[in-house]
Amino acid sequence: MGDSADRSDGDGFEDDLDPISREAVDWFMIRHADGAAGADDATFRRWLESDPRRRAAYADVERLWSGAADLPLVAARRRAARAKLTRRAFGKTALLVAAGGGGGWLAHRQHWLADHRTGAGERKSVALPDHSTVELSASTAMSIEFGASLRRVRLHYGEAFFSVARDEARGFDVEAAAGRIETREAAFNVDYIADDDVRVTVAERDAAVRLGAQRTLLGPGRRVAYGRRIDAVEDVDPAVETAWRDGRLVFVSQPLRRVIAALDRWRPGKLVLASAEIADRPVTLIVDVARSAAIVEALEDALPIRTVRLTHYLTLIFAA
Repeated sequence: MGDSADRSDGDGFEDDLDPISREAVDWFMIRHADGAAGADDATFRRWLESDPRRRAAYADVERLWSGAADLPLVAARRRAARAKLTRRAFGKTALLVAAGGGGGWLAHRQHWLADHRTGAGERKSVALPDHSTVELSASTAMSIEFGASLRRVRLHYGEAFFSVARDEARGFDVEAAAGRIETREAAFNVDYIADDDVRVTVAERDAAVRLGAQRTLLGPGRRVAYGRRIDAVEDVDPAVETAWRDGRLVFVSQPLRRVIAALDRWRPGKLVLASAEIADRPVTLIVDVARSAAIVEALEDALPIRTVRLTHYLTLIFAA
């Protein structure tokens, strides 16, 4: 387990984190990564039991992460933005910021029993019993429920493109967060970033988006977003919205927080936005998913930001 951390502007920040704390964060991220159930368990146990300080450090990481909802995140982010921090303050702040950005990431761990899953950077095509197909983007999970009178898919998280075969007797529903997409025959994309940030884009025919009492019908080239309510319909280019199917991610004037969440699907570890003031800054960017290792560099080229790679699995992003 390495103990080096990188900082893009190279002023020695990497030396401020205690090596044992850094190793604890590394192990936590490894053991909570997609597809990591049971991975390296024996090696982890040897590391954990070889030194009481390691056990204590790992317990600190678990406690901070699981208690993220109650942590003083604003104060933590302010501390993280200071030019210099003590070793103790930086280590604590890094974990606080990571915890604040990790709620959705940890939620992914609740779906090990999903029928189909992809890990970071992976894609998968699934043939359904009715001859419909689903293309799963990276870091995505879904479950299927088919019967004599229903065709239903639950998108637990991630992004997927649905090509729905017509069935006169059964509709086709996709559930994502609190909403539902309904059709009998259509091709459409569902991008589930968070419970309050789901986007549906129709490429062919039509589909309806339902959220509570709201219902919006979408035709080809139309997109809608929903969270607590369904937003206004927008005209979009489906080829741009689904460019991930061809190995590219295209962002046009998208808020940085959403860009980071989408990029996180394609690389191991976690990108955490530590400066709240730039969360809604618009970003226009094209990324080749085959070069996922260069994602952070692409962000740095496109925006006035600086990054701290705390471990191989955790990178913090600050306003420059």
